[in-house]
Amino acid sequence: MTKDVENGSDVRHRLLDAGEELFADFGYDGTSTRQLTQKASCNLAAVNYYFGGKYELYLEVIARKMRYLRDRRIEKINKIITDKGNRLTLEELLTVFAESFVEPLVEEAGGRRFMKLVGWEMLNPKFPKQKFLEEMIRPILQLMTGALKKVCPDLSEEKAVLCITSIVSQLLHGIQMDRVFAEVKDEMLVSFSLQRRIEHIVEFSSAAIRGMSSKGNVAEK
Repeated sequence: MTKDVENGSDVRHRLLDAGEELFADFGYDGTSTRQLTQKASCNLAAVNYYFGGKYELYLEVIARKMRYLRDRRIEKINKIITDKGNRLTLEELLTVFAESFVEPLVEEAGGRRFMKLVGWEMLNPKFPKQKFLEEMIRPILQLMTGALKKVCPDLSEEKAVLCITSIVSQLLHGIQMDRVFAEVKDEMLVSFSLQRRIEHIVEFSSAAIRGMSSKGNVAEK
């Protein structure tokens, strides 16, 4: 039995870490099996042995990161729902959602790599869209829809879903704006930190959601 097989769990994790870094930097097509095994310090057959091939490794790299981001967001949203109970306000819910969405994508190297992986996926899709929907988007969307309807009882489920997806779009745009203009010396742009953008998104979205609530009896901040 080879050393790689004996330490299978360690080799598997090294390959996932190597794949996350290389696929983020060079994309699926720009990354070879040899690069992956060299980065992971294992033999050339390890990718096939542990994953079945480069494509299967790629799928697991993305799935692993999706699970981490999904579980982290769900944990934080559930915590404030439990802690606040019926006292939970619209602003508090949206703030936790926004911060739990943005923080791992900008503060952690793994989160930034995930954003780069998503960028490659937009150019050259490899990951099954249905799997992304079922494992990443739907669990958080269902949790947030239920929570939003509790603090906004007159908001229809359709409008709740649209509001949440709209907030996600604003957050993603805010992250991109922060990166694009990071080195631009312009007072109109640099005066807005990412945190300030989040605060604005929460304020803007809260007002919009209240405007859509037919009876306007949403809990005030």
